[in-house]
Amino acid sequence: MKLIFSILAFYTFTICACSQEMTDTINVRVQYQALYKHTEEQKEAFDDTDLLDIGKYSSRFYSQRFEQFLHQLDSVRSATSDPMSYLQFLGNRFGSKKGREYEVYKHIPQKGKLTYTDVLHNDFFFCYDEPIPTFSWKLVEGDTLIIGYPCHKAICQFRGRTWTAWYTLDLPFDNGPWKLGGLPGLILAASESKNEFSFTATGIEQLHQTVTISFQPKRYEHLTPVKFQRLLKDYWKDQWNTTNRLQGSGYSEPPKAQRSFNACLMDQYE
Repeated sequence: MKLIFSILAFYTFTICACSQEMTDTINVRVQYQALYKHTEEQKEAFDDTDLLDIGKYSSRFYSQRFEQFLHQLDSVRSATSDPMSYLQFLGNRFGSKKGREYEVYKHIPQKGKLTYTDVLHNDFFFCYDEPIPTFSWKLVEGDTLIIGYPCHKAICQFRGRTWTAWYTLDLPFDNGPWKLGGLPGLILAASESKNEFSFTATGIEQLHQTVTISFQPKRYEHLTPVKFQRLLKDYWKDQWNTTNRLQGSGYSEPPKAQRSFNACLMDQYE
């Protein structure tokens, strides 16, 4: 049975100082099955479970697996000082097992802004912000049914990729997975033409308990989008020395087993 959501207060914004922790109460949670690639050389896409939390005036998109990974990582760090236990924990959660590291916040901590966060090497937290993107969607013929909701088709070009989205008018939220939005209904599925990234909704619920969206700006080093993507490219080209640089160490000869990769970016800023 379909859920009926109240959206009267969705665009009632409260603007707070960016130096403080921001919070909002979640009304709706959408679950997506996601496929993604970290590098262009990656043969098979990883899978993930992503959540879109829609609040009264903001939203947060994130990996459920990575959120669980961070909680477990904090527990391991607080429970033991043995470096081998820590390394064993990380080794058991290599690759897709820990989920995708990025998060996307819309209208929090600032109205009209999108804040993108990411984590490199489990320890280095970065973010950048930009105006909420504008998508030049073309509404095209096509209908389908996703988790019980009738959906319509739209296509657009966005920063180097061609996206196809399926949205439903039954849920009139201007939102969707990742940075996507700008359609007259919630995006329940989206994929890009190279089949390197995709999202498909698998469930949706209205939350009756008090759950919040929060953003803690002090946790992150703030970069521009261009500088962050350069850092991400450097990391996959040479993880050893990029990590050394982030830790404040100098250049050293990387291990012979280390391979060089090209980062697979969802959008391109340069």
